[in-house]
Amino acid sequence: AVVSTQSTGNESKPNSATLCLADWIRLQHPDSLLPGSERNATRLREVLTTIPRTPHNDVEIQTGLGILSCILDEHHIAADHFRAAVDISPQDFMLWNRLGATLANSDQSGASVEAYRRALRLSPGYIRARYNLGIACLNLRAYREGIEHFLQCLKQQDSTAVWRALRMALSLGQHYEDLIHVDNLALAPLLSKFNML
Repeated sequence: AVVSTQSTGNESKPNSATLCLADWIRLQHPDSLLPGSERNATRLREVLTTIPRTPHNDVEIQTGLGILSCILDEHHIAADHFRAAVDISPQDFMLWNRLGATLANSDQSGASVEAYRRALRLSPGYIRARYNLGIACLNLRAYREGIEHFLQCLKQQDSTAVWRALRMALSLGQHYEDLIHVDNLALAPLLSKFNML
């Protein structure tokens, strides 16, 4: 349940995320959840901190604490929890992406880049990490690299959100002549121009 909550939390749906975490707690630790705490991120976080940790559940608890801290807009605390989770489970590409997103949300785009790259080394086709890396590049004014990441995403999957991000990257990088290709959803000329065929 925690893995699906990462996705839910990433989509900015705090109620769904807290309900999913409450369900996980109810299933894994039935005596820990107090009535009425299912929708309260602060109370759920308190519950998670009291659950005894074992090698089996520590990653899930750290991830849950990270998600709840994100919901509470405490991104620096969330980053610490996701760091602890990736220290325990360094092969989990989704955790690396979550760490990257949390760092980016705490205005640490530079630090987020390495987390996204780690996610992509573990799972090169993980579009969400590639898209997030493209956004981080834009925040760092590395426009060409951002463009290349968005083009790679579009090679894998057509997406309105990625086309919008590509438009922004092309504009920021002053590639105005290429905006017509975005308007026409013409990927091939862009791939050719940026040597990505």
